[in-house]
Amino acid sequence: MNSNNHSNIPDVIKEAASWLSKMHRGPLSHDEEVALAEWRIQSELHEMAWKNAEQLNVKLKKIPNRIGMMVLDRPTSLERRAFIKPLAIFMIAAPTGLLTYRMTPWQSWTADYSTAIGETKTYALADGTKITLNTDSAVDIDYDNQHRYIKLYKGEVYVETAKDQLHRPLAVLTKHGRLTALGTVFTVRLESDFSSIAVMEGAVEVVAKESNKSSVVIPALNQSTFSSTKIDPILPLDPNASAWIDGTLYADNMRLEDFIGLLSRYRKGVLTCDETSKNILISGAFQLKDPEHILEMIQDTRPIKIIWRTRYWGSITKN
Repeated sequence: MNSNNHSNIPDVIKEAASWLSKMHRGPLSHDEEVALAEWRIQSELHEMAWKNAEQLNVKLKKIPNRIGMMVLDRPTSLERRAFIKPLAIFMIAAPTGLLTYRMTPWQSWTADYSTAIGETKTYALADGTKITLNTDSAVDIDYDNQHRYIKLYKGEVYVETAKDQLHRPLAVLTKHGRLTALGTVFTVRLESDFSSIAVMEGAVEVVAKESNKSSVVIPALNQSTFSSTKIDPILPLDPNASAWIDGTLYADNMRLEDFIGLLSRYRKGVLTCDETSKNILISGAFQLKDPEHILEMIQDTRPIKIIWRTRYWGSITKN
């Protein structure tokens, strides 16, 4: 890539590089923080670009000061350009980089079944299998004479398998591997670095995409996670693993930071916890149909304060 010619680099990389260079010049002003937050929530691609930029920023901080100053001492326009090339390379080369990610929104937008943020839906498939999609999820259905594939591109799917007259195996495919149902009810969730499986009935055979080891069978009332290279140990099933199907989020002495992370799947925007609030414990059963009411409730019952900078950007501190 020619560092003097950035016309072939997506605008999102240039914009992320611009924000990164601003941060390296010094702390952002309040208006700049608001503008950055609003830019991030404009699209999933913006958020992915910024997460990659943050990872690159961590790596840049490890560079010796003398080398770092060669970048930071440049004029603003040159400084921004200096970030574009490494950010582009980083986003393309990283396991969760732009080329990998680019497939996801396209597949999500054209998927057979999908849900918006805060939405869940149940669908009956041609063979009698039922699937329920959690918030912000997308799947394709690929059935032929030999196989039944449910391709999960993002989010989470709850599967109730039906007996197939053609005796075709049913499997859920994620970017990390294949999960074959053995007469079962189960959920699969796709994260950036791993997939998770929770089995309510029957069993599920898990094969990691790039692992040379044999498959692992997850029996009923158990759960596990796996990446493309390994399958983690089997653990007892979280009794609330499928509570989202009924529109409920359960918390039992859950750290506020973890609770907000789960709740954020069901609402638009960016909400973070500072160091003073992140370890405050939350317990209760919360109805996901109104995430904003949940936030009001925990603010009224726990020693926290939510500071809203814009409608979609806020932070939580201890009150």
